Amino acid sequence: MSNAADIAEIETLVKQIWDHFVAQEPAKMLALLHPQCTVWDVFQPDLVTRRDMEDYVEDDFSQSAARGTLTHRMSDFVTTVWGDAAICRFKAYHKYDPPNPHEGYGRTTCVLRRFPDEGWMVVHVHEGAIPSGIPPLSDRV
Repeated sequence: MSNAADIAEIETLVKQIWDHFVAQEPAKMLALLHPQCTVWDVFQPDLVTRRDMEDYVEDDFSQSAARGTLTHRMSDFVTTVWGDAAICRFKAYHKYDPPNPHEGYGRTTCVLRRFPDEGWMVVHVHEGAIPSGIPPLSDRV
């Protein structure tokens, strides 16, 4: 498979993960994550490990459903493949409608590995808010 084909497959897989989140389909989303996948979530202070993954996903889906209708857009993909390892980076926008509105911009990095039987799977996700710039310096030193 060519690098271009790998990139297309990886980006499709990554988009499917977030499509399943928006559609409230946790089992389908988890099927695309390696069983030992870890997550640095934009709203969670600690690393989510396999031990915590099911509770994390249940809580994340519950809070999402309680907010309101979710709109999610992904853009500016940069995907690099090295044999059976890859990194997929992208920017995202999310907006929850009432009753509990929230919106924001973030950036995400997914680390993937190609497994002999399963194909490409995400082994780590790192989410973060997009910064608005360097905070101003005070005159006091």
